[in-house]
Amino acid sequence: MRRNSYVDDLTESQTLAFIPGSISEGKSEDEIADRFDGDTALVKNWMDALKQLYFVVTNGYDELVITSDGKNFLEKFNSHR
Repeated sequence: MRRNSYVDDLTESQTLAFIPGSISEGKSEDEIADRFDGDTALVKNWMDALKQLYFVVTNGYDELVITSDGKNFLEKFNSHR
């Protein structure tokens, strides 16, 4: 399997920021998993962590939504790049 060098080069904090950033762009879990070579288990684990941090929630329409805490994290992360 061909590895995605973009994903391989991400640090944990970059991955943590990549996922809510993708959600804020309207991408689904499957679309996000595509960037991780289709590793849905990995993305699910990150999603669970983001939900525990209350950076991401599932709304009443079963859609992933970034919270204000998640937005604040992204702003801080992006300002330090």
